[in-house]
Amino acid sequence: MTHHGDITRRKFIVSSAAAMVTLGLGGAPSPTDGKEPPTTSEIVHRTLGRTGLQVPVVSFGVMNSDSPDLIRKALDLGIRHLDTAHRYLRGNSETVIGQILEERRCREKVYVGTKMYFDRDKERKIFLGEESGRPYPATEKVFEAQLALSLKRLRTEYVDILYLHSCEGPLMATYEPVMRFFAKARKSGKARFIGITTHIHEPETIRAAADAGVWDVVLTSYNFMQNHREEVKKAIQHAASKGLGIIAMKTQGGVRLNRDDPGQVNHAAALKWVLNDKNVCTAIPGMTTFDQMDLDFGVMKNLVLSKKEKRDLRDFAARTDPLYCQQCGSCLAFCANGVDIPTLMRTYMYAEGYHNLIQAELTMGEIPEGHGLERCRACKGCTALCKFGINIRRRVDSLMAMQLNGKRFA
Repeated sequence: MTHHGDITRRKFIVSSAAAMVTLGLGGAPSPTDGKEPPTTSEIVHRTLGRTGLQVPVVSFGVMNSDSPDLIRKALDLGIRHLDTAHRYLRGNSETVIGQILEERRCREKVYVGTKMYFDRDKERKIFLGEESGRPYPATEKVFEAQLALSLKRLRTEYVDILYLHSCEGPLMATYEPVMRFFAKARKSGKARFIGITTHIHEPETIRAAADAGVWDVVLTSYNFMQNHREEVKKAIQHAASKGLGIIAMKTQGGVRLNRDDPGQVNHAAALKWVLNDKNVCTAIPGMTTFDQMDLDFGVMKNLVLSKKEKRDLRDFAARTDPLYCQQCGSCLAFCANGVDIPTLMRTYMYAEGYHNLIQAELTMGEIPEGHGLERCRACKGCTALCKFGINIRRRVDSLMAMQLNGKRFA
C-alpha cells in the first residue's frame, strides 16, 4: 500500500513483460518439493459449516500475486486453503496454483476455492442472458466453459469450493438458473461444495443465500471499517445457524501491508477483529510479500485484541477520506449522470490499495456501457458526495489518469 493520498497525476502502465516480473511467474523449485509440508502447534483450526472441512483460521487469498514461491511458503507454514477465481490475474492465479499443487503432489491436502463470474444488468440486480452480447452471460454453456478452463489451469478434476462470484443482492444469490448450474456441478463431483461471494448489500445477500437451501459456503466482505458491520455480523450468525460455512474477505479494509507507512492500519489487529467472530471459519487476506504472510499467519499465536490494538482500529476508522468504500450506494443519488460510482471506488481500491492493476481493469470492465468513466469525462462538475468522507471527484480524476496496457481507463 502507498499513502492514502490521491494519485491523480500518476500513470500506471503494465506491459506483459513487466507483469511477469511483478507478479512473480517462474522461479526455482522449493528445496522442500515433494515433502510433507510442515505444520506448527500454533495453527488454529475451525470447521467450515456443514462441509466438515477443518481449515486454519488464516487462509491465502491468491488474487494479488501469482508468485510460486509465495504459494510454496504458504503451504510450508501450514496454510491449507487457497482462494482464487477464474478471472484473477487473467487466469495466472489458477495456473500457478495448479503448478504448485502438482509439483508438491499435495492436492488432497489442500482446499481450493475458485469463482465463476457472470455479467449483470445496469442496475446490477440480476444476471444477463445471451441476448445481452456481453462476454459472460449467465448461461450453462458459459458456466461449463469457465469451469472446464479453471479445472484445466488448476490441474485437478474438482475444486473444493465453487463460488458464484460477486452477488450484489438477494436476487443474484437466489437466481434459479444459476443455482441449478452450480448444483449440477456439485452433483457431478466437479465441485465438492458450492457458495456465493458478496461485497455489497452483504446482510440481505447473506440471508438470502442461507435461506435458499442450496449453498454450502458464503464468502463475504467483513471488517472493522464497515459502518454496517453489526448487520453483517447478525447475517453471518444467521447463515452459520443454517449450517453454512463462513469465510471473510476484505478483512484489512482494502489496504496492503506497508511497514514504511506510519499511518498504516494495524493489519494484525484488523485480522484479529474478524477472527474474534467465532462464526467465521477462516479469512483470506491477499498477500504479496513474505512479510505480509508472516504477519497474517502469526496472528494465530494470540487472537485476543489488546487495548492498543483496539485503540489502533478505532483511530484508523475515524480517519477522513478512508480508502475503503462501504459500497452503500448513497452517492448514487447525487450523480445526475448515472455513473456506477461504487464500482469505480472498488476499482480505485484495487489499483491504489492492492496495486493490482489487472483486477482494477477487470472490475472496471464490469460496469455496464454508459455508466462508467466516459460519463465522468463529459461531466463539467462532479456533484457526487460520500457520507463517509471519500473524495469521489479526486478518485475519479485519478482513475482517468491511470493507464493499463498502454490504454487509459476512459
